[in-house]
Amino acid sequence: MKAIAINDFGGPEQLQLVERPMPPITDDQVLVAVHVAAVNPIDWRIRKGQMKQFVPYEFPAIMGREVSGVVAKVGAAVRGFAVGDAVFGFLQQQLLHWGGYADYVPVEAAKLAHKPEGLSFEQAAALPVAGHTAWQGLFEVAQLKPGEVVLITGAAGGVGSLAVQLACDAGATVIASAGPANHAFVRSLGASLVVDYRAPDFAATVAAQFPAGVDVIFATFAGMSLQGCAPLVHTGTRIVLLSPEATDKDMHIGPVTSQILIARADGAQLEKIAQLAVQGRLRPQIGAVLPLEQAARAHDMSESHHTRGKILLRVAPDDAA
Repeated sequence: MKAIAINDFGGPEQLQLVERPMPPITDDQVLVAVHVAAVNPIDWRIRKGQMKQFVPYEFPAIMGREVSGVVAKVGAAVRGFAVGDAVFGFLQQQLLHWGGYADYVPVEAAKLAHKPEGLSFEQAAALPVAGHTAWQGLFEVAQLKPGEVVLITGAAGGVGSLAVQLACDAGATVIASAGPANHAFVRSLGASLVVDYRAPDFAATVAAQFPAGVDVIFATFAGMSLQGCAPLVHTGTRIVLLSPEATDKDMHIGPVTSQILIARADGAQLEKIAQLAVQGRLRPQIGAVLPLEQAARAHDMSESHHTRGKILLRVAPDDAA
């Protein structure tokens, strides 16, 4: 099978199109024939070696942690999935070796969800990592409640755009941070106030409309300090960070200690998120769809932090979907 793999850590040039044998599956796994693989910021951070203390790996390592496709083979202990089922999911591999940038990938059945007919393979591939991250950060870690005020940074990205929609759907008031070029887009997702976090008057702009501060800060962009949020934080504010490498400075904002979210794969939860999308309450945002062979370009785009929505790699041809 064809795959995009790395044999060492480094720049985008490490991403090589290679031929690899078909991956084996265990009794609790299914083999997925990949139609679309998604690109996430953690992918290029893994490629650079920034996550090697957190993500075990074995070279050659096929990249990719999020796919949609069709079940090609089922493990002996798997129930609820059959060959030919359209599925999608967050792989969350214990060992980075067989990844989603490939024709086939083994996935634990419990991490998969059935793809609803109302979602395309592209839309489905854009949901798992961002959907799990936004859902678990807002509702499990931050315990966001209707009527509360939440500040979401990186609101135009894959995670941020879903977080804005989920928070609005839950009855919260959303303040969103995004670059000026994306302000209209983020407003269209339901945000009540859109600001540029990098602006010197950021906190004053927010405080003018929300003098009591914010109840939740959901920081989706690991490369940005949160110290500018300190005037908006009160003793009841909950702060959720996505980076396991957060500095001590960002772990303590005003009187609050931040919480770090490591999203987990959960097929049952993904089914619920997919139903919100089918009902029109959640719109997966797709920034670009590139052929698998352009994985290096996709990583460059993701690392620029200037894309809107999810970057996808098409593995199977259009007519396969």
